[in-house]
Amino acid sequence: MDGTSLDNAQNLTAYPITYIGPETYAKAFPGSGFGVVMDDDGETCYLFATSEDFTEMLDGMLIFDPVSTDPLLKGEKAYVIWNAVEQKAGLYYHGEYQAIIDFANTAACCRIGLPEPDPAGWCKSSHRWDKKMLSGMTFVRLSTEQPPEAN
Repeated sequence: MDGTSLDNAQNLTAYPITYIGPETYAKAFPGSGFGVVMDDDGETCYLFATSEDFTEMLDGMLIFDPVSTDPLLKGEKAYVIWNAVEQKAGLYYHGEYQAIIDFANTAACCRIGLPEPDPAGWCKSSHRWDKKMLSGMTFVRLSTEQPPEAN
């Protein structure tokens, strides 16, 4: 996935995904030690926080399942948004973030809020949606056909 730098003070980069159906989509953030994997097995789709080389899964959140009201459909665009300064990543589609991972603070949230993280695991927050996690991740979307652009 090649990234498009979002021209704003928050140092955001957007990595587009064209959803083709059940598949594994991975993005490493070079030099950070971190990456994300979106894994759709045809029944459920999870976003995983991983090590940069994808050998360690730090956390996982449910993005959609068969009863979800907002799944990705074949041909739709999604974006992995990365803030290198704050070490945050987000999965963005349908005009909003579906999940955000804050690697610096070992926190994560998603719209569905499931599953609850392992109390002894990497994630120190609930997976319930938290608007405060949007800090450092905002931009202005100008077109649904183009990667998100900043103001």
